[in-house]
Amino acid sequence: MNLEINNTDEEDYIPKLEFNMDNLYISICDPQAKSIFNNGYFGQWTSEAEDELKLEPEEILLLLDRARIEVYHSENGNLISQSELVAHFSKKVQNFWSRYLVYKDLRNRGYVVRIGTRITAPFRIYPRGSKPGEAVSKIVVFPMPEGEDLNLDFLDQIVKQAKIDRKKLLLSVIDSLGDVTYYQASQLELEPNELEYEYRDELRVEDQNLEEEK
Repeated sequence: MNLEINNTDEEDYIPKLEFNMDNLYISICDPQAKSIFNNGYFGQWTSEAEDELKLEPEEILLLLDRARIEVYHSENGNLISQSELVAHFSKKVQNFWSRYLVYKDLRNRGYVVRIGTRITAPFRIYPRGSKPGEAVSKIVVFPMPEGEDLNLDFLDQIVKQAKIDRKKLLLSVIDSLGDVTYYQASQLELEPNELEYEYRDELRVEDQNLEEEK
């Protein structure tokens, strides 16, 4: 259920969304749904009718951080702060803050990001300017906090699944300052992406490589 919109001008109003703190996501109906989806391809449609949009935790927090939405308690109508949402999601999602930092970094680089349902592929990356459903994702990203151990059997599972899906796997390492570095993983061997391009943008390198392969 969405709160009432007082201004119908899409460029002026900020969608006011209700959030049940028992949940992890927000479901949005029109007209907010199409406005949010069309401006950056946030969320996923829950049906072919495209009249209800589901926002995942990382999407909710980033949209709130960018002042694109306002979120209110469904029970009492009080405004929910960013810190309150971070605390809520962190209790329910393992390594949520690390996941969010990676998601935010990818979005800030201009990539369209879809949040996957499988643990082996949290984020699917689409080329800049593409639209999910029309373009094909060729990269999956798995976030890793710096200094955290990763079970080798699980890493093997991630690599094998990416190979089955015919996608490149990038491991994103988040340091203590919140900076993100990306490594390509293949057959349990991690190789830093050291190719020299303007701004040393590892993901831009991957995009160029994909274009050359076509």
